[in-house]
Formats: sequence, structure tokens, C-alpha cells
Amino acid sequence: MLTFVVLELRVGAVGRIGAAGHAEPSAIAKERVGGPLALGSAGLVGDAVADRRHHGGPEKAVCVYPAARYAAWAARYGRPLPRPAFGENLLVDGVTEDVVRVGDVFALGGAEVEVSQPRIPCAKPAAFTGEARLTRDLVETGWTGWYLRVLRPGPVAEGDVGRLLRRRDGAATVAELNAARRAR
Repeated sequence: MLTFVVLELRVGAVGRIGAAGHAEPSAIAKERVGGPLALGSAGLVGDAVADRRHHGGPEKAVCVYPAARYAAWAARYGRPLPRPAFGENLLVDGVTEDVVRVGDVFALGGAEVEVSQPRIPCAKPAAFTGEARLTRDLVETGWTGWYLRVLRPGPVAEGDVGRLLRRRDGAATVAELNAARRAR
């Protein structure tokens, strides 16, 4: 059975990132909270979204990032990236883009969630981390993380285990979708 563990639970307010004179609104700098927090169709209580055109909403209620990727980024850049480099609400252990499939349904805490789509790389993680190559490297590696939609609201906390309930036959992994986007 496919499972993962929530290592970090994060929410944030809208702030500004970027160079002086070019700062943009962003809620990427999320603060770690242990929880439990209520998770509803719009995401976690207390979490803000600055750019609703590209982030948030029912199809992107929760941003998930695999903890294993942080070590790979540190090896690639020779330094650790600050967390949450990707604006993730959930930092998880046990799954990556290679095994999670769009449409996978997980029981998580008191909620039920579904993998809805890969996180599309944008410039905000590069601005937040100060790593200019990050957006290009996210596209190249496919280490984007993914979004969840909420099928049944409920509380979620650090330490919760996500347990796979259902999987669609033949559904693509997040990595396969990222590779297809890269090939276009």
C-alpha cells in the first residue's frame, strides 16, 4: 500500500518577494505549524494565495512537496534551499513525483484528498530562494511537487499518514506529465 508521512505543515500570509523596486506579492514564505488545521475545499485554514490565476482554488487547494528532493537540490547547488522553497503546504516523506499519479485518492488525517495536477514551475521559488537557475531546473528535473483537491474536508496535522485509497488504472504519474510538458 502506498503511504506518505506529513513532515511539515505550513500556511502563510501574502507578503512581497523579489528585488527592491521589483517585489511582487506572494504567499510562498509559509510558516510551519504543527496542526491540526482544518482542510477544506479552498485549502488549509490560515493559508493565503496571492496569485489566484495560477495558484489556489479547488483544483490547487494544497501544494505538496517531497522531502527527498531537498537533498537533491542541496547536492545540485552546493547549499541547502530554504524551506518552503516551493511554497508547499505539506512537506512529505515516502512519495515523489515518480510514484504519485494524478487521480490518486488518499485518506489524510480526517480528510480525503486527490492528486489533481503537477505544480507548474514559476519564477517565485527562484526569487524566494535566490537561486536564479531554479525555474529552469524545475522544468528540467520535473521535481515540481503537486497539488491536491479536497474530496472530504477534515483536520490535518504533522505526523499524519496519507494512505492510498483508490488509483485510476493507467493514470499518469506527476513525473510523466512533467516529462510530456517538457517535450512540447
